[in-house]
Amino acid sequence: MRSFASATTLAVLLSATAAHASDVSSKHLLTDIPAANPDVEAVSVFPDYVDPAFPGGERVKVLLGLRNAGNEEVKVTHLAGSLNVPSNFNFYVANFTVETFADAVIKPREEASFTYEFSVDPQFAGHSLQLALTAFYEETDVAYATTYFNSTVPVLDPKVLFDRELAVIYLTLASVAFFIVAAIMKAAGLGHLVPFIGDEKPQGGQQKKSTVKKVAPKPAPSASASDSEQWLEGTAFARQSSKKEKKKNK
Repeated sequence: MRSFASATTLAVLLSATAAHASDVSSKHLLTDIPAANPDVEAVSVFPDYVDPAFPGGERVKVLLGLRNAGNEEVKVTHLAGSLNVPSNFNFYVANFTVETFADAVIKPREEASFTYEFSVDPQFAGHSLQLALTAFYEETDVAYATTYFNSTVPVLDPKVLFDRELAVIYLTLASVAFFIVAAIMKAAGLGHLVPFIGDEKPQGGQQKKSTVKKVAPKPAPSASASDSEQWLEGTAFARQSSKKEKKKNK
């Protein structure tokens, strides 16, 4: 089922590419590739990859070495590349940027190195496509071309530094685990050890309720006898009291 869906997706992409190609009126450099010169030897390497499997959307660098084993100068004019359908090389999927050289001459019995970069569209991730990389050159005004890499390569999913969906899943799982541990510790009486959620740790045992003693109001002091005499002094009641005291003293 998955292979059928993958094949259907690739067919849709190829149809869109073919429709775009039909709108291009100018003849592309890779449309009619000339024959190779037997005196020119080529070797290539992908320095950043052990195996030729490239993530979609990532810049891929290839180092090309050309050796002129003939007796005439060889002038390198272009470097180009394309993705094609493995079962039909004439049906291209995408053409890469054409690198142009104005004065790249390889003298007889000498070598030269070149760097070519390309990137595969991420929409082709999960598919295997035919990658063809070609060098175009001239010798005595005759055009030649050598396809130095021509092999099926898998297109990998783009590298993602931060997966937002995966981060949300991890955060959710961590939150659930935290609340489960908090509930278990709270049930075991260790809730005060759980930050933000647990109960506060009692200090010095259970705090005693503070009681306020009620203080009864003090009765107002009663007036003494001397105080009474002071304000009764000079009255008839005071004179009668003094007479009584004199009689008692007698």
